[in-house]
Amino acid sequence: MNETVSGIDGVGRNRWLIVLPMVFAVYMLSYFDRVNIAMALPHMTKELGLTPVQAGWIGGAFAWGYALTQLLAGYLALKFGSRRLVAICLLLFGAAAMLTGIATTFWQIVAVRVLLGGAEGPVYAATSMLLAQWFMKPERGRAFGIWNLGAPLGGFLAGPISGALISHYDWRVMLIAEGLPAWIFCLAWFKAIPKSLDVARWLSDPDRDLIKRDLAAEQASYTKPEVDPWWTIFSEPAVWLLTIGFGLNTVLLYGTTLWLPTVMKSYGQLSETTIGFLAGAPFVMSMLGIYYISRRSDRHGQERRWHAAIPTMLTGVLMIAAAFVPAPLFYVQIALFIALGFTLKMLMPLVFARITEILPMRKAMPAVAFVSGVGNLIGQFFGPLLVGYVRAASSDYKLSLLALGVSALIGGVAIAMSKTKAERTAQAQRVVQREGAR
Repeated sequence: MNETVSGIDGVGRNRWLIVLPMVFAVYMLSYFDRVNIAMALPHMTKELGLTPVQAGWIGGAFAWGYALTQLLAGYLALKFGSRRLVAICLLLFGAAAMLTGIATTFWQIVAVRVLLGGAEGPVYAATSMLLAQWFMKPERGRAFGIWNLGAPLGGFLAGPISGALISHYDWRVMLIAEGLPAWIFCLAWFKAIPKSLDVARWLSDPDRDLIKRDLAAEQASYTKPEVDPWWTIFSEPAVWLLTIGFGLNTVLLYGTTLWLPTVMKSYGQLSETTIGFLAGAPFVMSMLGIYYISRRSDRHGQERRWHAAIPTMLTGVLMIAAAFVPAPLFYVQIALFIALGFTLKMLMPLVFARITEILPMRKAMPAVAFVSGVGNLIGQFFGPLLVGYVRAASSDYKLSLLALGVSALIGGVAIAMSKTKAERTAQAQRVVQREGAR
């Protein structure tokens, strides 16, 4: 396999110019429509008379639909193909995003947020499968990293764009206007993404053959191709530990994403536009962090575990520090919020690239769906609710931020412990060999 992948930097260059920008844009749009509710929430709360707990439920409702369809996404992507599945998701989540703008009661908003989650759920697993079919292992970390830059960019753009629309119109117009681009982009997706490597006219025959040989060799390297069913992923400790680690970090991610504009509004000194830019700033830092860590991981022998674990623990430490900043020094707290954005999403490309590298494709896709589905259910549901309930029982956001920080810190520890059975066996053998050499 090493011979196959030597000198791959110039191979299939158009994959990086066509496939990656398209999956990047899909993820950006889906994340934009997921998090723009944060800018609407203070206005929605005032108009509908919502309590902090109800606001938390609106943020967490997304998670139930998202988890359900993510758990089905591995099966759906394998059966129907990732290209078709992503196109359907674009149509559905665009519609759900626009419906949020016409909801008039708390329960209507909760219901539409569940639908939005269900529409977006299959996107991550389907795109993971697509990239694993187009990019070889030594370049997959970079490919997953560039793709995952779409989420923080969507998070950043949601702040100032939503702030501007609210300032000139209202939160309803904002949500409707921001759901429409997903429908438009669906047409571009079908036109740009080929059905397979074989029908990509912009890929040369030598490059196509090299990529296909390398991907086939990777799949052939896995043992027990027929007698080892996909559900044996649940006997792999690494899958459970990655799920826990990813989920606990996502508690911080979505707790912060939903409530950060409200926290900043509580300072009483920032305009709507300023809050929009400051709430989006951590996502700009996340883009830099994802780009840095994915390239570093590829350069260091495709090491994924520690490259994901250490930044996750650092994110927790920074949030804990932010929780203890005195109220008059709110600008220091803002600086810490922005700084933690750098490490906040570093784990995203690495956790899922690692899954596609430690498991064969027929097991990796269900595993990606499980880790992403359950992890997002943990984070997207409990993160917003955790802040809402703790805030309702306290006088400020200190305890809420502290709880989010501790969650990410424990999540980083879980990821650090996520060795596979094979890795543990290999490590034990090396220990025995070293002792024997003595």
